Amino acid sequence: MKRVKTLMIVRTVCLSVGAMIAGHACAADGRPEKPNVLLVLADDLGWQDVKCYDIDEPSPYETPHIDGLAKEGVMFWQGYSPAPVCAPARCAILSGIHPARAQKTNVRGGTPPAPRHLAASRVMDPWQTARLSMDETTIAQVLQDNGYATGHSGKWHMNMTPKSEPLPRDVGFDWSRESMGVAREMKPNRVKGFSSDAADDPWKLDANGYPKNEIFEDAVVFMEEHRDQPFFLFCAARLVHAPIQTRSKALLEKYCKKLGLPFPQTPGPIALPGQQNPYYCAMVEEFDKYVGDLLSYLDTTDDPRWPGHKLRENTYIVFTSDNGGMEQLRGDVITDNYPLDGGKIRLEEGGTRVPLIIAGPNIPANTQTDVMANGLDFFPTILSMTGTAAPENQHFDGCDLYPLLTQSPQDPALVKQQDGRVRESMMWHFPHGVAMYSTLRVGDFKLV
Repeated sequence: MKRVKTLMIVRTVCLSVGAMIAGHACAADGRPEKPNVLLVLADDLGWQDVKCYDIDEPSPYETPHIDGLAKEGVMFWQGYSPAPVCAPARCAILSGIHPARAQKTNVRGGTPPAPRHLAASRVMDPWQTARLSMDETTIAQVLQDNGYATGHSGKWHMNMTPKSEPLPRDVGFDWSRESMGVAREMKPNRVKGFSSDAADDPWKLDANGYPKNEIFEDAVVFMEEHRDQPFFLFCAARLVHAPIQTRSKALLEKYCKKLGLPFPQTPGPIALPGQQNPYYCAMVEEFDKYVGDLLSYLDTTDDPRWPGHKLRENTYIVFTSDNGGMEQLRGDVITDNYPLDGGKIRLEEGGTRVPLIIAGPNIPANTQTDVMANGLDFFPTILSMTGTAAPENQHFDGCDLYPLLTQSPQDPALVKQQDGRVRESMMWHFPHGVAMYSTLRVGDFKLV
């Protein structure tokens, strides 16, 4: 009886300091029972493009904010995207449905297949849809039904055309701002279109010389507008996708100097091997800075639902990439996924292995794991994080990572499929291009 009485008193105090007024429930320690969730999805960020993942010859990339996030949570060494290209990976992450099951396996589709006029290929791609199905339930819809404010900023790319359905508001997002941010192609070219500190410059440089990036500024606006209620924010960056460029002349100069290269006088390609493209180096650092802006906002902003605490203390952060790094494009050598084979658009490890960091309440800090994880796992994991019930008869092709994250991050037996079996394998399906292949990983072996 004494314990029950104590818990009742604690709960009463919690409600009396504002949570009851706002209509929010609290746990025994005063923490609001519905934590916030921030999902940050990079675009084409390779497995070793984040410094804390750099395992071979040291790369020149600088990512202090993402490295710091890794020290605050669980860093997955074997994190995967659901697909080697962006659109099917994004659809799979939001729906929890494998690209093969959803028949959404490539970037474009929705039209009759056509032959490719390549001497090396005598087959056609199969038909596949070009969008997220309106019949599939998304993370946003389920959280919205549980009282969450749901927001999207940045890239969408889950429909056939920019204006066709589904748009974010069609699938559970009650707040959405799509933008190119700094990824809009520079004019007249990438050595003459740099940003300035002029007031009317849409990419105006901040005090530290970084260009304004509307995608991340919109993300902060959403959090500021909805910080008095539980929120789910899907921040979909367009970095570090092509065009390979930086609007910061100072950053380009920095990495040219760091790499021992002359400042480029023409916008032509840079074909140096490995990770020696100064444009891409600058892009990676810019992206890290913008992620740092989000973390700084959470660190410094009071939580109206939990007086005396900051938003970061009750926010889960999931950081990853939609696919592996793009190694080459239009003459540019962009990055190098070695020792992983291949890169974006390929199903070898370099095309699907991605950085994955998860941090938040009850997740141990400074922890690393070799347990396999996949973007398909985010939907069931976020449901567990937020105490949200799955819709009746909802199918998940991924697994709930929450027991692994909170109990024993090195124990693969804690990652179980929907039928209760321990997950021991993963598969990918990409019937496109010249290779037209699928891959199956079982244990430490991978069949291509």
